[in-house]
Amino acid sequence: MSANINAAIAFAAGILSFLSPCILPLIPSYLSLIGGVSVQELGERQRSKVFLRTLLFVLGFSVVFIALGVLFSGTGGFFTGATQIVNIVAGSLVILLGLNFIFNFWKFLNFEKRLHISSSPTGWLGALLLGMAFGAGWTPCVGPILASILFLAGSSARILQGTLLLAVYSLGLGLPFILAGLFFSQFLGARERMKRHFDSLRIASGAFLVFIGLLIALGRLQRFNIFLFRLAGWLENWKAAHPWQVRLSFTLVFLIPAILLGISYVKRARSAGRLPLLPGRAVLLLLFLALAVVTASGVLDPTGFFTFWFTYQGI
Repeated sequence: MSANINAAIAFAAGILSFLSPCILPLIPSYLSLIGGVSVQELGERQRSKVFLRTLLFVLGFSVVFIALGVLFSGTGGFFTGATQIVNIVAGSLVILLGLNFIFNFWKFLNFEKRLHISSSPTGWLGALLLGMAFGAGWTPCVGPILASILFLAGSSARILQGTLLLAVYSLGLGLPFILAGLFFSQFLGARERMKRHFDSLRIASGAFLVFIGLLIALGRLQRFNIFLFRLAGWLENWKAAHPWQVRLSFTLVFLIPAILLGISYVKRARSAGRLPLLPGRAVLLLLFLALAVVTASGVLDPTGFFTFWFTYQGI
């Protein structure tokens, strides 16, 4: 299986876990518990304190998930003689979990197994332990998604590759936690808008699991691997024949989102009669502008990055 495809799937799975109805509505409570402050104080003067403790919280559940990755990828080596059977069984289980995500026909799976903490943890160690307790929890929303990534780790039969896979999953789950702590006021607004889309997110998550299950059961991830190798070769040939076309194309890839963000920012400013305080949007605008400038100047070579990513096969 292609390590880069697996890593992309693991990262997407982490983000879907964060957006699940089990986690997203509870983020303010988690951040309040982590930081030892009230929800009202999260958007005021406690940002740096909450940020540092959130990092430790993310580190805590990452340790648990990575340990599970080591365990599952280690067991994969025992079944190398029956890889096809293992793939079919594991893929079928993931497909069933995905279908249950959508239709909820297995009611007994709707339980929670996690530590319930009534008091706020004290200090940095408390935030780390709270993250480990969160990672040890097994909720009906996160469990099936995490299980699918563990099956991917097990199919690799490489301990280091399985460890990397769960680290990427933890990054996908942990990065939104960190951003929510940094931009809490903006997060609350986005969360309210997301609530009406929870059913769609649940169905999308179930379809994502079914897709992963089919890939595992049919052993089709190798076909993605071949396609990516061909795409990497095409990019290299294009760059060798038409370097200015490549540079201009990637510059536009970064410049167009910057222009769209700038237009949106100006519209907000005109309607409000002043420059709106939108740190998240402003950061993205500056990031895309910077990427466009360094790409146009030749300092950044996206072609080399994508070629490396498409041909990377893991450890």
